[in-house]
Amino acid sequence: MYAVLYIINAVNSKDIILGKLNEQQRVAVQTTEGPLLVFAGAGSGKTRVITNRIAYLITEKNVSPKNIMAVTFTKKAAGEMQERVVSLLKELNIDTKDVPLIGTFHSIGALFLRQNARDVGLMPNFSICDSTDTENLIKDILIEKNIDVKQIKPESIAYFISDAKNELISPEQFSQHYGGFIEDIVADIYPLYQKQLRLQNSVDFGDLIYLTVKLLSEDKKVLSYYQDIYRYILIDEYQDTNTAQYMFAKLLSQKYQNICVVGDDDQGIYGWRGADIKNIQSFERDFKNVKVVKLEQNYRSTGNVISAAMSVIQQNVFRVNKKLWTEKDSGNPITVYQARDQDDEAQYVVDEINRLRKNGISLVDIAVLYRTNYQSRAIEEAMLKNGIPYKLVGGFRFYDRKEIKDILSYMRFIFNLKDDLSITRVLNTPNRKIGPKSIAAIHSIAKKCGCSIGEVLVGAYSIKNSLEKHEEMDDREYKKVESVMDDIMNFSPIVDLFGSLYFGSQGMDVLSVIDLILEKTKYIEWFDDSSQEAEYKKENIEELKNVAAAYSQKFGNNSLEIFLQEINLIELEQSKNQDGSGNYVNLMTLHSSKGLEFDYVFIVGVEEGILPHSRSFTDEEELEEERRLCYVGITRAKEKLYLTFSERRLSREGYSTQIPSRFLGEIPQNICDYYSWQS
Repeated sequence: MYAVLYIINAVNSKDIILGKLNEQQRVAVQTTEGPLLVFAGAGSGKTRVITNRIAYLITEKNVSPKNIMAVTFTKKAAGEMQERVVSLLKELNIDTKDVPLIGTFHSIGALFLRQNARDVGLMPNFSICDSTDTENLIKDILIEKNIDVKQIKPESIAYFISDAKNELISPEQFSQHYGGFIEDIVADIYPLYQKQLRLQNSVDFGDLIYLTVKLLSEDKKVLSYYQDIYRYILIDEYQDTNTAQYMFAKLLSQKYQNICVVGDDDQGIYGWRGADIKNIQSFERDFKNVKVVKLEQNYRSTGNVISAAMSVIQQNVFRVNKKLWTEKDSGNPITVYQARDQDDEAQYVVDEINRLRKNGISLVDIAVLYRTNYQSRAIEEAMLKNGIPYKLVGGFRFYDRKEIKDILSYMRFIFNLKDDLSITRVLNTPNRKIGPKSIAAIHSIAKKCGCSIGEVLVGAYSIKNSLEKHEEMDDREYKKVESVMDDIMNFSPIVDLFGSLYFGSQGMDVLSVIDLILEKTKYIEWFDDSSQEAEYKKENIEELKNVAAAYSQKFGNNSLEIFLQEINLIELEQSKNQDGSGNYVNLMTLHSSKGLEFDYVFIVGVEEGILPHSRSFTDEEELEEERRLCYVGITRAKEKLYLTFSERRLSREGYSTQIPSRFLGEIPQNICDYYSWQS
């Protein structure tokens, strides 16, 4: 009787785990021993394979959950995987008191370090520094060494140190791998920074993997302990691993070789943050007797979308050969639209969304994707003007981005001396060593004068430079400012800056005002380093200048007032745009779209210099990553794909002619419908 029930339960378990899988998915789930490389194409059901494989190990191979480790890249992905595994085990009537270790590389690294803290010179209660803590610590070291933090920014040093840790480069080895002016400074700061971290019983984010790998490499006893516990290792998104993460996985799996890595080299789009696509491409060389499984059936997209995606990605030379396919029919043709300019492009997208909306399509099923953040500006404004709710995924609305808000605050100060909110925002931006006490003191001086902060600063500048008082200030106010000159001149650099900005900008058009702000404040120099984030900030500022240029050309010296008025209206519309329904069009970068899917997808700005990005023109590897990025964007679409490009784009010099992206030319014409603003 019990034997019969066991057999029935075993059959039921297998049916639950394997019943809905295709042949290749079953192979991936059932290949439990030895190294396994799973190439999981876009929309091929890799998450189901990973979770079902864990369940199969537990139910069919009698592997204890304590002997299984599953690693992914984000806290969200780890949480979702945990939920799916627990749900599946409950469906199989398996006790979920003990579950596999499922987490990110960094969370698992932190766990290992706390368990072995003293072996790496730490106490178990060590703190984990965030980016602000890291930069402040580096800043203190720079000041101690008499290095000007305005010239050598702490965030630049932090960037190089983080990169070094990702590459497993120690402080002692740094100078052997990096060369240059700032790198020589980093070589000096890096060991001092690490020493200071230890004195504070702290680690930074990079240490969580760097120190863990160091521990496992140097302490064979500790390594063997973890190898014996985690005999079965699964790693998701393996194409996104960096050198440190790669070594972590290699060391842990050395003894039993039961490592399953899942990924897709065609979706490797994070080279700029240290990911090395060669890790997945060379997996077969790193391990012996590797079983390779290719999940090539796509369950997400129509035939035309898959055809477009494959036609693009197959142009890459450095990729593993595989071909995505689907049982779905061809579906809608790919729509390619040639816009007159970015405003026409945005309006076309909005018009199409309105048409889809009228046909019963929910806004939440629509996504607009773009290569870089600055491109959202035109789309956002078109959506606001047409009353279409939208949500920025993985970022801020254009006019909510810090660098844009900072520059707008300077502009509002120039336009309105009484705008204390705007002035307060930028009193210490860029950093001028003006702390909360100093800001409070400036507020107190202004209150004593009965003036705004702007009036005090400008008035003090006038007096200091023996100029006549500004016409906006009456005698009473002027005398009050004069009486506290001694107090305010303690902040002489602030007085000089804001005074010169105010008087220097009078009679200027809005573009010239922005140029003056950037010049006087050295705002771009403040954050400019080799990071991707800095590049995005510069692109956003350039887009703001492009918009300002149009106002300057049209309205001349009145353009500042009209521009700020328009921005205020946009911000008002943004506040109204949040209707609480949850039904929004999704706006995001191509990078942010990875792992998501939508019925209707627009990819805008498919032009040379944007997609692919101009910096890839001279680097074959970067160009291939741009093509992978395009592939990722295309494969987000389930039902319908739109690709748009502009004939020209507005810049401060006027309109520049744009060239359609080479990726458009790689898509078969017979699956596309072509439209133009001229037709």
